[in-house]
Amino acid sequence: MFTKSHTVAAVLAAFAAVGNGHMIMQNPKPFGGSDLDNSPLTSSNYPCKLKGDPATFYKADGLDNSMAIGESQSLSFKGSAVHGGGSCQLAVTKDLQPSASTSWQVILSIEGGCPSKSGSGPDTYDFKIPDGISPGKYVFAWTWQSKLAGQPEYYMNCAPITVTGGKSKRSDNETMELLPRDAQFPELFVGNLAEINSCKTEPSTDPEYPDPGPNVIRPGSNNKFAKVQGDNCVPKGAKSGGSSGSAGSTDGSSGSSNGNMNSGPDAAPSSSASPATSSAAAGGGSPTTFITASRSGGSSSATSSAAAVQSSSAAAVVSSAAPAGSSSPAGSGSSGSGSAGGLTGPCTSEGIFNCIGGTAYQQCASGSWSTVMQMPATVKCQVGQTMTLWGRDETPSRNIGRRGH
Repeated sequence: MFTKSHTVAAVLAAFAAVGNGHMIMQNPKPFGGSDLDNSPLTSSNYPCKLKGDPATFYKADGLDNSMAIGESQSLSFKGSAVHGGGSCQLAVTKDLQPSASTSWQVILSIEGGCPSKSGSGPDTYDFKIPDGISPGKYVFAWTWQSKLAGQPEYYMNCAPITVTGGKSKRSDNETMELLPRDAQFPELFVGNLAEINSCKTEPSTDPEYPDPGPNVIRPGSNNKFAKVQGDNCVPKGAKSGGSSGSAGSTDGSSGSSNGNMNSGPDAAPSSSASPATSSAAAGGGSPTTFITASRSGGSSSATSSAAAVQSSSAAAVVSSAAPAGSSSPAGSGSSGSGSAGGLTGPCTSEGIFNCIGGTAYQQCASGSWSTVMQMPATVKCQVGQTMTLWGRDETPSRNIGRRGH
């Protein structure tokens, strides 16, 4: 006989399922603490499920997430409603209080089979901080577009991480090249948030990212892939670099959750890119990265996934950079002079660089000038304010190869 007690028990079980529904990132330990709920994001709390004052929300007190470059890390979840899986991305940013216009660098795309490989329960995934990420403090992001929620959704949790050097030691003969950022770490996919952009995923499918980058796994056992609808599926002010949702991916049969950051026979560059700036240029040129290249003997050859390399013997690079002593671009903001000749205060040309004396630089990020940072000893930047920060290497000439795509 079906009694009233059975009905009450069923209702309580339903409420328990709702309370433990959807998914929350468990490791790395996320921002938000006990106030972090498991509902999808809206445009108002993007990114990171931001709630209240950013300075308070992004406090890293008690959140110890240390990650060594190249060593295996664990991504795990709590919750039960995996919605059949879907696709996820892992990304990092140097912006320690991310906003809607923050630029991210994707270190792994999981197309299908996330956060559940079978679609019936949460799984744990291994990943690595790749060599192209330099040691320092970052904000780590996990994003998820669910498969069977019934409507397009976007989930995102973030965590503070401290990246430390890996076990391998770089050569003492390394030199630095100043290169434009390339597709090694593409911009984060953002979709299903109408006030951010018009991009949407198709319900009941595993989204193929427009620009997944070279590090892609497909661990799902019942994948049903579909391309994303819309263009420029990135944060506000950022620029999308890709148009194909399957670029650089592996098929479902060969994918696994081992988090191997190099998915492909030639995807392991012998040089590594370190981010030089905390955010991408909004509406302007691409940010730059420093590429390390080892030399042996009188000449060297290094492969890199970076865009075209400027020869280190060049006396200057012809670009849109403003010549030394030229006036600041319009809209760069009214700022005071800070330490070491740097600018302080607000700025309006998001992403623009300010080169000081050829040996130091800073960037307009999140509406204010960053602290002054030193250029590598062998590299000079173009004095003045530019969107490209072109530099000149003063070491002896050498040839640096480029890995094809």
